[in-house]
Amino acid sequence: MGRLIRFELQKVWGKRGFRFAFCVLFSVNIFFLWYTNLGNDRTPELASYRMFSADISGMTEKEKEAFVADLKQTMDGVSFVSRILAMQNSDMGAGFAEQERSENPGLFETYYDLYMSGDYLRYTDSLELESIFIREMYGEESKVAGYDGYLASIQEQKESLNGISIFASQDTDDFASRNIQKSADDFRSLSSRGIKWQPSKGVSSAMGNVWTDLLLALLSFLFIGGLITEEKRKGLFYITRGTRYGRGPVILSKLFAFLLHCAVSASLLYGANLLYFGFAAGWWDVTADLQSLAVYMESCLPVSILGFIGLSVATKALVLFAAGSVLIALCIRSGSVTLPYLGGMAFWAVNWALYRFIPAASKMSAVKYGNLFGALRAENIYGTYLNLDLWGYPVSWIALSWLIVAAVTAAGIGLSFLFFETGESLEIRDRARRALFRFRPHASLLRHEGYKIFITNHGLLILLAFCGLIGYNDLGRAYTPTPQERYYQTIMLELEGELTEEKEALMAAEAARFREAFAEIEKIDASAAAGGVDRETGEALKLKWQSVTAFYPEFQRVERQYERIRADGGRFLYDTGYLYLLGVSGGSVLSDFILLTLGIVLAFCPVMSMEYQSGAWALLCATARGKRRVIHSKAVVCALAAALFSALPFVFRWVCISQAFPTHGLLFSARDIPFYQDCPPLVSVAVLVGVKALLQAVTGLILALVVLGLSAWRKNTVQTLFFGLLILCVPIILAALGFEAVRDLSLYPLYAWVW
Repeated sequence: MGRLIRFELQKVWGKRGFRFAFCVLFSVNIFFLWYTNLGNDRTPELASYRMFSADISGMTEKEKEAFVADLKQTMDGVSFVSRILAMQNSDMGAGFAEQERSENPGLFETYYDLYMSGDYLRYTDSLELESIFIREMYGEESKVAGYDGYLASIQEQKESLNGISIFASQDTDDFASRNIQKSADDFRSLSSRGIKWQPSKGVSSAMGNVWTDLLLALLSFLFIGGLITEEKRKGLFYITRGTRYGRGPVILSKLFAFLLHCAVSASLLYGANLLYFGFAAGWWDVTADLQSLAVYMESCLPVSILGFIGLSVATKALVLFAAGSVLIALCIRSGSVTLPYLGGMAFWAVNWALYRFIPAASKMSAVKYGNLFGALRAENIYGTYLNLDLWGYPVSWIALSWLIVAAVTAAGIGLSFLFFETGESLEIRDRARRALFRFRPHASLLRHEGYKIFITNHGLLILLAFCGLIGYNDLGRAYTPTPQERYYQTIMLELEGELTEEKEALMAAEAARFREAFAEIEKIDASAAAGGVDRETGEALKLKWQSVTAFYPEFQRVERQYERIRADGGRFLYDTGYLYLLGVSGGSVLSDFILLTLGIVLAFCPVMSMEYQSGAWALLCATARGKRRVIHSKAVVCALAAALFSALPFVFRWVCISQAFPTHGLLFSARDIPFYQDCPPLVSVAVLVGVKALLQAVTGLILALVVLGLSAWRKNTVQTLFFGLLILCVPIILAALGFEAVRDLSLYPLYAWVW
């Protein structure tokens, strides 16, 4: 039997096409891990969790509690200062700001200098993100620190129920009371002795990735196709069923091979998830109790984090096997290629719909959680505590899931044996297919090569898919101006254009306002030094004027432009939007460049190799200039498409940035932007923006030509894809993970170049 199982595994895993498909899906899984965990204005980057984990490494639980509490207190104070300044900068908010400060005496003064210095940013690059991150860590630590109280509350509910059942006249023998009794029994053996709090982001993201579950289901479909459908297509069932031991042992070996495949594929993909988040978000102490992670604190399982991971992966593998055994039975029974897989997809779709749309608090909650999709979310089953109401009795989600998986597995195995033993459909019935579009020949070589690249090889579909990903990434990014930036934006938009007498008067009035504020602060300090007022009174008197001087650094930016215009000529121009657009300020465009590179490699890797693999060069070389013209046409088509594709992210960013930071004055001189004051006088802002977009388009063009060169060199699509990913994608992915030294090994410095 062991040799037969090994033979069944080799029939599928031994095929180059299946191994290639597995590598592709494995890479897609890593890509989705990266893409779905990109930071934005509401979500900190994974590097923040990695830095935080390094900071608390080696601390005791008391030290962790004090450390997080101090971060929370500092962030509350800094956020208070930012909120007060924002209110004072508005026309209607001054009164509310005074009220806030009177309700929190001394808080503004304590954290004002820290806010102005920006030293409070330890894990992110903005106040909003830092506040979100610190509050998340504080909430998790507080939740885990109260674990003893959580356990005590469960036992107290049981004691209260027992008191009611003794002294009250009403019947307490219902689901609610039984659930309280069961919960107390399930949690009685737990304690906080093995608790070691740590951020839960890495483990929860690695184990709860729905894309990984979807890819595992696709892998099971592919394996079953090679295990059953391919043999039926070749008519091999006539041979295997004709031998003495050709029925029971064969189908049993196929089922065991599929079970091993599910276990191995689940271990590999979820192992990759854990490695990715370990490197990106920081490692964990896997020997600590599962309840050390705040998101899994409600679990009643007395297991470590490592035990939870192993149990979850094993359960996912068994769920995939249960659903796959039903699909195997359908494939054996059906004479069609597509119908069993349509049935398999419908089976998963129904289970997903039950889990997704049935309300958790409804009477059908047992159906919501008691299905294969609910069982596939094993991290939720073992990481939470849930009892379901079955005829007034509490049944745990864990027990119900195991029961469902066992029932589906038994049905799948039984039907597979039955259909294989008695089935009469032993081969695939091919049906003739009509072409959707008639072929229309033409004489344009450029058009013909474009058709082969974009339609036949699905290059257009790939580029459109990546355009959607890039658009979602860029257009969904929100830029939030700080109170200081809002002041700078307001005054610069008023000054925009040529210098006039009205604008000189505005500058003089603003300068006088700041001089008055600084003079008043000096008077108060002098009075406090002379003993005229005490320190606390002096600080309170300075509050009004400090709220004015908080915006002085931004006024100095305006003043520098004013002095330059008076001396050398020029015009006022609000430049923040252009600084973001041209890459001088703001976040990196590394994520866009990764998506661009992946899209170009996937779209153009078969362009040259397809002619070698099909033997078409023998015909194309029949004329003296045939091969040269074909190569030239391919290069032109790919270069133009890649250039257009690479310029699109620039347009997306411009649309998003201009919503927060207006980009006026395209026809102004580039020297009106202080950062570009050394530009030649004839260069306008429009030319500067066009050069930046052109440079990014040229980067895409170079990428396309490199991929074409690899395709011509290797003469094989799979090898071109491998070398393209290795040479062009791996360095920038490593750079995204924090390995800055490899960034210069890619074209990213050219793509993100700033004059």
